[in-house]
Amino acid sequence: MSKVFITGGAGFVGSRVAKRFVDDGNEVYIFDTFKQYLIPDPSAEPPNLLLRLKDFMDRIELIQGDTLNKDHLRRTLNRVKPDVIIHMAALPLAFMAIEHTEDAFQSILGSTVNFLEVLRDFDHPCRLVYTSSSMVYGNFVTDPVNEESPKDPKEIYGSFKLAGEIVCRGYMKCYNLDVAIVRPSAVYGPYDANQRVLQKFISRALKGEALKVDGDGSMRLDFTFVDDAAQAIELAATHPAAKGETFNITRGKAESLKDAIDIIQKEIPGLKVQYGPVPAYMPKRGTLDVTKARTLLGYEPQYDLAKGLKIYIDHLRTHAI
Repeated sequence: MSKVFITGGAGFVGSRVAKRFVDDGNEVYIFDTFKQYLIPDPSAEPPNLLLRLKDFMDRIELIQGDTLNKDHLRRTLNRVKPDVIIHMAALPLAFMAIEHTEDAFQSILGSTVNFLEVLRDFDHPCRLVYTSSSMVYGNFVTDPVNEESPKDPKEIYGSFKLAGEIVCRGYMKCYNLDVAIVRPSAVYGPYDANQRVLQKFISRALKGEALKVDGDGSMRLDFTFVDDAAQAIELAATHPAAKGETFNITRGKAESLKDAIDIIQKEIPGLKVQYGPVPAYMPKRGTLDVTKARTLLGYEPQYDLAKGLKIYIDHLRTHAI
C-alpha cells in the first residue's frame, strides 16, 4: 500500500485518478482548493462537484488547501509523507490562460516549484508526477507526434506547461528527484465541469440547441476518455520505468470534430450545427504517439471515441455534469 497525494484530486481527471488508487488499496489524500474557473450561470442549478467523490469519500482524506501556500503545503506533506505526489491542480483551460496570464503562471509554474522545493528536503523516496499538456507541441509538424517531436507552443497555457516540464527536469537533475511527466490531450467524460468541446456538444444536443463548431469540423484532436487518462497517470506514478521520463497519454488516434458530431448524431438524432471561425490561439493538432507509454508502462487505452461518447451521453442524460 502506498500513500498517494493528489492535488486537484476533486477535479474532473483527478477524481478518476483518485478512485483508481483507492480501488487498488492505497491510502489516498486529496488536496484541493475547490476553485471554479468558469463564471457560474445564474439561471442554472449548480451541480455538486463532490459527486465525483461520492462513492469513495469514506476511503480518502480530503484536505482543503492551495498549492501556492507553501507553508501549509509543506506542513501537510511532512505530516502525510507521501510515496507519490500527482500534481494536477492548475488553471485547466487554454483560452482562460490567455486572459488570466498571472493566474496561469502561478497555478502552473508557481505551484510546481513549491512542490519541487518541498521534495528536495524530503528524507524519504517520493515520486512527483507533473501533469503537462499536448499543447506544448504547438502546431503538429508530424502526425503522429512522439515525445521527442518539436515543441513550440502557440499560446500561454502550452508555454507555461512546457516551462513546468523544463523546471521539473532541472530540479530532477540537480537534486536527483524522482519525477515523471505526462502529456494528456482532449480529455472528456462524466463530471467534466469546464465546458470542453464534447461536453458543450452533448449538452447542447440534449437541449435541442445548435452545436457551435470552431471551423468547418475538420479540426482533429486525440480525444481521450477520462478513465484511459487516469489509467496512464496511475502507471506513470507507480511504474519503476517512469522515473525521469515523459509520456504522451492519449487514445493514440485523432478524430475530427465532424467524426464526433456524427457519433453524437446517432445517439441524439436531429442535430443542428453552426460553424464559425477557428480561434487564433488554437494550434493544428492530430494524433499523439503512445508507443512509449505502451512499451515502458503497459498502458492500454480501452475507449475509442464511439464507446466513450456513448457512456458520456448516457451520463449527461441523467446528470448535470
